This record gives sequence, C-alpha cells and structure tokens, in this order.
Amino acid sequence: MEKCNVENCTCPHVNCENHGKCCACINAHYRKNSLVYCMRKISEARIKRAVDEALAGK
Repeated sequence: MEKCNVENCTCPHVNCENHGKCCACINAHYRKNSLVYCMRKISEARIKRAVDEALAGK
C-alpha cells in the first residue's frame, strides 16, 4: 500500500515523493506548517463563506 491513493490524488505535483501517499503528504505538510493541496479548495471556500457571512451581518 505504498502508493494506495495515486489514482485519486488531486495534487498536480506528480513527481513528488509523497504523491499518492496521503499520510506521508499530510505529515510532510504538517512539519512545514502548510496546507496539503487537496484541502486548499475546501479551505478557500470556508474562508469565503466566513467573509460573506461577516459582511452580510454588517
């Protein structure tokens, strides 16, 4: 199961040693204090929703 998620991996960095290895990828990003690529759209959508809700409340 070394590369169990290769076909479903959304990361465009296909040459990365962690491509398709979610746990290794998450751990590497955690150490760098950065967000994994596959979660960025979710994060951006939550931020946008929070801003929209804050602006609507004004």
